[in-house]
Amino acid sequence: MKLFINKIKCFAYTGMILLLALSSCKKDFLNKEPLISTGPDNLFRTAADLQTYANGFYPKLAPQYTALGNIANTSLDANSDVMINQTTVTAGLNMLTSNSVAPETSTTWNNGYTAIRSDNYFLHYALLNAQKNASTRHYIGEGYFFRAWDYFALLRNFGGVPIVTDILKETDAAELYKPRASRYEVASQIIKDLDSAIAKLNWKGEAEGGIAGRVTKDAALVLKTRVALYEGTWERYHGRKNSPFAVQGKNGAEFLAMVEPAANMLISRYGNKIFTNQGDKSLAYNQLFAQKDAAATDGVILYKVYDASKLTESHNFFWKIIDLGPSITDHLVDMYLKTDGSQQGATGTLSTLSNTLDPRFKQTVWTSDRGPFNKLPGRGGDGTPFRYPIIAPAGSYTEGFTSTGYRNFKGAVLAQEYRKGETDDVLMRYEEPLLALAEAKAILGTLNQADLDKTVNVIRSRVGMIPMTINAGSGFVYREDLGFDLSETPLVNEIRRERSVEFALEGFRLDDLKRWAVFEKVINGYQPKGALLQEFLDYYNRTPAQVALDMGSDASKYSQIRADGYTLSETVLNLTPGSNVDRFPDGRINPLFKIADFRPGGRGFFIEPTRDYLAGVPLQEIRLYQTKGAKLDQNPGWR
Repeated sequence: MKLFINKIKCFAYTGMILLLALSSCKKDFLNKEPLISTGPDNLFRTAADLQTYANGFYPKLAPQYTALGNIANTSLDANSDVMINQTTVTAGLNMLTSNSVAPETSTTWNNGYTAIRSDNYFLHYALLNAQKNASTRHYIGEGYFFRAWDYFALLRNFGGVPIVTDILKETDAAELYKPRASRYEVASQIIKDLDSAIAKLNWKGEAEGGIAGRVTKDAALVLKTRVALYEGTWERYHGRKNSPFAVQGKNGAEFLAMVEPAANMLISRYGNKIFTNQGDKSLAYNQLFAQKDAAATDGVILYKVYDASKLTESHNFFWKIIDLGPSITDHLVDMYLKTDGSQQGATGTLSTLSNTLDPRFKQTVWTSDRGPFNKLPGRGGDGTPFRYPIIAPAGSYTEGFTSTGYRNFKGAVLAQEYRKGETDDVLMRYEEPLLALAEAKAILGTLNQADLDKTVNVIRSRVGMIPMTINAGSGFVYREDLGFDLSETPLVNEIRRERSVEFALEGFRLDDLKRWAVFEKVINGYQPKGALLQEFLDYYNRTPAQVALDMGSDASKYSQIRADGYTLSETVLNLTPGSNVDRFPDGRINPLFKIADFRPGGRGFFIEPTRDYLAGVPLQEIRLYQTKGAKLDQNPGWR
């Protein structure tokens, strides 16, 4: 853990100068106490002291937004099967040429232990010196939450890792070079920290710390359901497959049983209260992610606050629905049920799917019946006037394109927020523990209709989707390439479908594929597809006669693209199959048609099933252990 030993994260303090460390320390600074103007015994006493230090933990909670112009929260699932970035093949899903040599270093490993060093430092001195009252107790709870958060990130990436829960000195060689704990031990440590956090934190909106954007008891409970479901299903499904990542002697039941008590604490507090957009079922799901004040948004548990008055420049979430690359694929679209609860048949046009599928489809994917997106309320006429996405590079439209024809619409910000965006960023929401409860109980065989009514059906009612019954999925045909498990019950598979649809594009998909032990079933051989190309050809490619009509003054005879706001001075798409676009034999767009592996007969994506469920432990860390006479084991499949 070289970086754990040598680096300490820097934090700025309000009202005091507390320099914890340099980002790159010289050897004579190894493992010394952070440089401070006053000793730590005097800086971890009051609630204000603890809050100031804990403020430094929060940036890690918002990976969705990184910098002005980088609207990263539209592509959180671009590392999975349900989204691609324009015409780029995701390297992590195309490892045909990988030589299985582990990386020399890893920022995930290094940054993880740097963060844990700060967590441990905070908890050590806060527990030792803080005044004993409800206010300080809350911030100590934040410390436990963040240590659990940081260890969970390591667990998801590497599996079992060395566990360190206190500050260390250079002489603590046995602790500094501990062997890897099992993933069961790491998951148990995370749960232990979360239980401590739950006991100490205040509820959202109550007392010290329960303010806008801070971690609360609610968030710790959500994270506990997330960790317990993740590890419980990992043990269950990898154990059933006897994969190299199985936890010997464990079947997941212990962790799965932890989900219900944690979820029920939240249910007893929130009941069936989720965001409904004042009853507007046509936008309730969509606009959940576009609220300026998440503190007043039912069901939002943890969120990042943006205040343009206090920021030089804020975010560009206003542009989330523009054609900027991240493209939804057929794997997501094909998972939606019809509004009557039946399965889809042949692929339909965007307008057909809009009217026949689960209403969440239309609130996630832009459909042609919505009209040009620049004519939405609050858009101010900006941007391209077309109702269909740009699906290939086109002249003056250099901002990008949606190569599959499935444009993101989820969380559309229907207000002018360019550069000064104040839409809060939703990080955790109540729907997650509800679906975790449903999945855990379905796997354990204890799910009943009452459970469905207080979980899945609360979520479905927001958009008017038909309720799920305990017999859901009976007679359905399940596709393994969509992540379904043919050895599981239909009810378990339907909960998987519900989760995939409800949390689409929120960054859960890759972890779900790995914990269900279906990663290679979904990815290997997959060639992403898009919408039906003919629908786009009919819209963009006008006949000479139609061009002549568009040049005239009779608006009643204009083509649809001209009526939508296209002007003759603009450069518009000329779609030529085989040149700038192409399709599969079934008519669906082939967004990667220029790459041989992704044309019919090609190999498609590939991951190594005995290696790629976990990242390789960095070789630098392994060698560092060896110099100290210790051993740090490598993950399966890596050299």
